[in-house]
Amino acid sequence: MLSLVVPKLPYELLKAYLKRRKFDKSHFKRDLKRLANRGDIRIGKDIVTITQKGKERVLKYKIDGMRIKKPKTWDGKWRLVVFDIPDYQRKSSNTLRHKLIELGFLQYQKSIFIHPYPCQDELDFIREIFDVSQCVKFIVASEIEDQEYYRRKFHL
Repeated sequence: MLSLVVPKLPYELLKAYLKRRKFDKSHFKRDLKRLANRGDIRIGKDIVTITQKGKERVLKYKIDGMRIKKPKTWDGKWRLVVFDIPDYQRKSSNTLRHKLIELGFLQYQKSIFIHPYPCQDELDFIREIFDVSQCVKFIVASEIEDQEYYRRKFHL
């Protein structure tokens, strides 16, 4: 029943325990109890469910380790992220800006960032995390102004 509620949770838990080479039921129970006390999961009679707080924690860790893969050859296309986030969401705007820079984007203009490699999936994930999907647009362009400058900046 556990895998029906949170399909990847049993896999991820078992993978972590199998790294130890020996499954320890007491450690497993202790860790489940710790997650429940922290509010990340709810434990029922025959079911474990992940809470909204737990989902947010999982997403935070996934976003912290996110990287954009560099393909062997560049496809010659530019990826532009354009956003206009309202002032009342300024914190989301600033966090998005910092995350894009952390991922290797360069600022093209104040609210436009550029990257040479495919990153649609990563951007979709970021938009969901920061709850700014409606305010952030993604453009793939074959040519941009100042292309040679950006080719040098990205070592292309």
